[in-house]
Amino acid sequence: MTNNSNQNDKIKRITVRSSKPLLFLRALFIALIIFCGYKILCSSKWYYPQDIFKSTKNRNFTISGTYITPKEKVLEVMKKIQMPKKPLYMIDVKAFEDRILEIETVKSVYVRRYWFPARIQIIIEDKMPILMIAPDEKSEPVAFFVEGGVLLGADLLPKDKKIYPLKVLTTGSNPKDNFIKWKENRINQLLELANKTEQFSGEDVEYIDIRDFNNVFIKIKSVLIDIGELNDNVYERLSTISTILPDLDKIDKSIEYIDLRWDVTKYIKYEGKEEDENSDNTIQSENG
Repeated sequence: MTNNSNQNDKIKRITVRSSKPLLFLRALFIALIIFCGYKILCSSKWYYPQDIFKSTKNRNFTISGTYITPKEKVLEVMKKIQMPKKPLYMIDVKAFEDRILEIETVKSVYVRRYWFPARIQIIIEDKMPILMIAPDEKSEPVAFFVEGGVLLGADLLPKDKKIYPLKVLTTGSNPKDNFIKWKENRINQLLELANKTEQFSGEDVEYIDIRDFNNVFIKIKSVLIDIGELNDNVYERLSTISTILPDLDKIDKSIEYIDLRWDVTKYIKYEGKEEDENSDNTIQSENG
């Protein structure tokens, strides 16, 4: 019994001695966690750098998604906002979004915050280009409209020509129809005209020529169409193109344009020849 009691005492002393280093290490580890947590919470990385809006070329501030709105314009807006001296995760970014939405080319915006280190990413969706202006069919655009009827200079057109909008030929010299003064209803009228033309012809519209407002031309892939005035009967006249296009392949002469100015009789204008009501260039409409 005495031997067993001595052995138990030895085991207890060994256990107590071995547990002291473990307790010390545990306490040291907890202290280290607390210290690191304190340092992280007090770190300046939670705060935005004072020069965060100095340039778009920095790792703390990025702008993405825009292809029309100049990044410099967004930067100027951000510079005017009073930034509170708080950790970035405590700042309400709704004020940023509201101010950026005031830019006329911005359709929507989302401001994403990265808490640590403090960074801001502004994701912008631009308004789509819907119509561009050129003085003639061979010239580059001089201006364009985006959704909402906002007129912009051609220097802001997207670099990708695949997303170029409808081209309208006009010089802006007509005081009654100067594109600088166009409202949304005028723009929508031209967009609807292009849409109906594509619907009736099955071809894309290359441009609409309204330089002579009383004699409007529409260019589709296969032929040029003269539709005359944009009056109440324009879509009825335009609808007859669907019956004319299938027969164009049978004609061995060079066609200058299809004349749809009249409600009943349609004409084919051949290159180098004047229209003649009695010649073989007359097409009888099915409606006539």
